[in-house]
Amino acid sequence: MIIACANQKGGVAKTTTVISLGGLLLNSGSCLVVDLDPQGNLTTGLGVEIQENQITTYEVITERATASDSLMTTSSGLSLMPSDINLAKGEPEILSKVGNFGLLKEFLEPIRYKFDHILIDCPPSLGLLTINGLTAADAVLIPVQCQFFALKGLASLLETIQSVQKRLNPNLKILGVLPTMAEPQTLMTQDVLVSLKKRLQNIHVFDPVPKSIKFSESNLAGEPISVYSGHKKLVQPYQVIADLIQAGNK
Repeated sequence: MIIACANQKGGVAKTTTVISLGGLLLNSGSCLVVDLDPQGNLTTGLGVEIQENQITTYEVITERATASDSLMTTSSGLSLMPSDINLAKGEPEILSKVGNFGLLKEFLEPIRYKFDHILIDCPPSLGLLTINGLTAADAVLIPVQCQFFALKGLASLLETIQSVQKRLNPNLKILGVLPTMAEPQTLMTQDVLVSLKKRLQNIHVFDPVPKSIKFSESNLAGEPISVYSGHKKLVQPYQVIADLIQAGNK
């Protein structure tokens, strides 16, 4: 099962979500995480520094190398297709290619069944890279920060997902919306959760992930939160989603 983690708004914990879920999915099999963001936060968040000769998502998406050539194993046990700022050049380079919306799907196909799970960390935009991620995926998970402007832009993302479903990937499902950085004691978080459930009646809204410095610390340590902290309150929201993904793989 391939899951894309997407939201065109930055700072909503997409990368943290991919790392956290990946760490838990390792308990049920192999897991590949794909860094589709030119910022390369997933790569650095797993403790990887790109070396000069390292093949990245940029070389894969522009057909300079295969997906297999780019794969590396991180200290956490997750397999990684890494990324760096070079990927920013990739989007304009593939604009003129025939079938450019489905390139990632095409390149993942030869390695797809080598892994029990594949997670894609999409960039904070609704551009060609994100559409490639959605076209390659079986399902999309949408992290949403528990702040005042949480719902701003969500309609645009849902419209993009509907367009991908209609034209490129009719089998794409919405796994659900994951509220992140929640402070349950505040009115802000409570209002956001109520608004999400009210407006997204046909989309599952998962229990929120609490705000905690432990997530930033775990990224600096290059470890999933379940390894770094193991605090049930922080891990449980991700465990519920991991269990759902595992059930979908059976």
